[in-house]
Amino acid sequence: MSTDWAAKVPNLQFEDTYIEGSRISPFWEQVDDKARSLRTEWLGPLTTTEEERLRGVDCARVACQIFPDADPDDLVILTIVGEWSFLLDDRIGFDEYDSLEALQSDISRFDRILETAQVETAVPGLETTLAKCLQRMYPRQSHSWRRRIRLNFLDCILAMGIELENRREGYVPGRQEYISMRRNTVAMYLFLDIVEFMLRIELSDMLYDSGEMCDFRESWVDIAAWVNDMASYHKEDAAGEVNLIHVVRAEKNLSLEAAFDEVADMIESRVSDFIEAERSLKGSAVYRNSTASERDAVDIMVQTVQNAIGMYVRHHRESPRYASRDSGV
Repeated sequence: MSTDWAAKVPNLQFEDTYIEGSRISPFWEQVDDKARSLRTEWLGPLTTTEEERLRGVDCARVACQIFPDADPDDLVILTIVGEWSFLLDDRIGFDEYDSLEALQSDISRFDRILETAQVETAVPGLETTLAKCLQRMYPRQSHSWRRRIRLNFLDCILAMGIELENRREGYVPGRQEYISMRRNTVAMYLFLDIVEFMLRIELSDMLYDSGEMCDFRESWVDIAAWVNDMASYHKEDAAGEVNLIHVVRAEKNLSLEAAFDEVADMIESRVSDFIEAERSLKGSAVYRNSTASERDAVDIMVQTVQNAIGMYVRHHRESPRYASRDSGV
């Protein structure tokens, strides 16, 4: 029996489209070098363990493939933000906090930085890195955008903390509870905010908060989260973490292979929802009544998000971080 996630996950049409039209910024090597230099300055040298954990993530290449025409300086910031989020996720995922109180203290500090883009220390580290990135992003973004990214950042980190608490208590959440939490921990709401920054567009509050846009975001986020859960199951299982495979398996007392099959079916269904959500969004009154520039912003975002999910799946297939593993279970 196979639990090779790469063979199980549906072949998404967006993946094929991405491969056919894939490009990369001609500046990607310079972006990688500059991001590495700034990250070392702001974060400090990585430990051997951190270097190993980032192996295969390749944030610079991913950023330059999703946004091949973006400003190189913006790509540098996106690269560092991506690496920052992976390092924090791994720090929580590998249970490296001495206590939940220590994590909550970090979350409070991150929240103050998200509000002001200022940091109380000059010492290299996660706090300094976050502040330096925000100082380069906030000036050209509106108050509404800054409010949204602060809330999405905070929701992401808080949900990671809940995951850690669940793991320490040996608690396996139900399916809907897990899905709601995972929508935040996968950090894709944050990515959609960053899409606006990278493309130099901004959605109005009316468009952003519309039911149609919420459905579009939610279906896309679910696809990304569940693909990641399939790809990272063996890594997370070894670390004592719980993801959707564990939840589905516990809920229905399934074999591991059957749980993989069920999550693959869930992804396929959510892709249909995503396609329908795009149609509904572009047929909605809020879209039709928006200005031409606002509709253009939506169209650009939709196309970028479709390319991004194709690239996201392809990256998981190729990255050693998510190397396929076939287990006879």
